[in-house]
Amino acid sequence: MEARIIRRSVVTIAVGLAMGSAGVAHATNGYFAHGYGTKAKGMGGVGMAISQDSYAPGINPAGIAGMESRIDGSLAYFRPERSVTFHTGMGDMSVDSDSEDFFIPSIGYVQQIDENRSWGIALLGNGGMSTDYPGYMTGDANCDAGGGGVFCGGPAGVELEQLAIIPTYAQKFADGRVSVGFSPIISYQRFSAKGIAAFDGMSAEAGQGTVSDNGTDTTWGYGAQIGFQAELAEGARVGASYRSKIRNGDFDDYSGLFADGGSFDVPSTYGLGFSVDVSPSVTLSADYQRINYTDVAAISNPMSNLMTDPNGALGDTNGAGFGWKDINIFKFGAQYEAGNDWTWRVGYNRGENPIPSSEVEFNILAPAVMEDHFTFGFTKGFGDQHELNFAAMYAPRQSVRGPIQGGQAEATIEMRQYELEIGYAYRF
Repeated sequence: MEARIIRRSVVTIAVGLAMGSAGVAHATNGYFAHGYGTKAKGMGGVGMAISQDSYAPGINPAGIAGMESRIDGSLAYFRPERSVTFHTGMGDMSVDSDSEDFFIPSIGYVQQIDENRSWGIALLGNGGMSTDYPGYMTGDANCDAGGGGVFCGGPAGVELEQLAIIPTYAQKFADGRVSVGFSPIISYQRFSAKGIAAFDGMSAEAGQGTVSDNGTDTTWGYGAQIGFQAELAEGARVGASYRSKIRNGDFDDYSGLFADGGSFDVPSTYGLGFSVDVSPSVTLSADYQRINYTDVAAISNPMSNLMTDPNGALGDTNGAGFGWKDINIFKFGAQYEAGNDWTWRVGYNRGENPIPSSEVEFNILAPAVMEDHFTFGFTKGFGDQHELNFAAMYAPRQSVRGPIQGGQAEATIEMRQYELEIGYAYRF
């Protein structure tokens, strides 16, 4: 009876998160989280070759093959501190984004079929184009007397929220030494923008009201991923996964802002990882991940398209965008099983900054410039069925300076981040 109630609860929570998720604001590796699952986050985000909970499909779907039946739930407190500093002939002026505190839920469920097969579902979020600059700045000489703000349109900012619903099937082969997993992916997105009407004149739909202040628009999409894990020798494992581009519907309410009439897909990713047990109680892991932001024109097209491409206006077929480049990410983690149901973790995540200095002006809205992430975590087991998990992440301040206003001035965008996540797992 208890297990049936838990299964029904998973479905209920899935629907609720899909339709009502709010505050998703990860902006660590671009706008992808540094890891998925509380245990992985404590180890720098590693998970290609080592999988420990039902969040595994967020990194490698093969990780749940033969996994015990379990449910994991977590809540993260995420604090990104974002600001922009304008450098003009009148001196420097800094403006902070007001929204800094976000609470982000995640949930995962695995049902073991037998010792070699399992299926499950995970609900995980991304985001990062999340800013909320105030409407007026003292001494702002670049705006008319009737208005102010970073784009002279009052309070300004954008909000992008992405939820991935990941049902997964995984199976072991070769006497349990090789695991393969597959996941169809359902994507749900929400986007809103305010105070950026100054860009309307750069849009292919100028004057049609499709650039700013249209409330929240939503889209659904689909994609897939596949992964494998293999035991190379006793205690040594390798894993890899590939996730396709997730094709979402267009943001019609912002068709004059994003390239190709509001198109905004989720970029493809792939990765490779290794994990080795250096002793009965110590495990070391390392992952490489690639995020292909150039899959999505709205993210990767440079602002220079406005001047160099006849179809480069905002919202046009090759419209200007945020100018992000593809990035490489390297993750390292260590785990120590201390006995008495205690496990301790540390990690380091090094991601490239996707924003070149030439693209600072538009990225005032999305200053996802982070590179270094330092992590820590632990698990405390209670009997055979219960776990308490914890992870913490600190990403020190990172900034990019570049030209704005056609090169007449410069601005520096910067960010610093903190995250605390607590999770509970029930095994049955």
